[in-house]
Amino acid sequence: MDLRNEDLPVTLQAFDLLDNKEIFIAEQIVNSQSEVSTFTNRYAGKLIKAKKAAVNDNKSYSSNAPVQKRSSSSANIVMILIILIIAALVIYGFSTGWIQEKLNLKV
Repeated sequence: MDLRNEDLPVTLQAFDLLDNKEIFIAEQIVNSQSEVSTFTNRYAGKLIKAKKAAVNDNKSYSSNAPVQKRSSSSANIVMILIILIIAALVIYGFSTGWIQEKLNLKV
């Protein structure tokens, strides 16, 4: 199977035919003619389909694509607990008069 350079990247899919039904075997996004040859040689005798790869498909399989780190939910819980503890201490300090005494406030 020969493809033009302007057609790359493409998605190659291999199917096995059984009773006039296509059974999916493998799929690979290829970026060069040598990868096309490797795929077609690996699945020789199978039905091979090619379709233009979407830009998003190509990036998701690229090893150089940046990985989005998921924010840690445990760090969020710790921050919320710290804020709640500080708020509780401020409320307690005002209710007992300790903050007013230490800051010389007349409220």
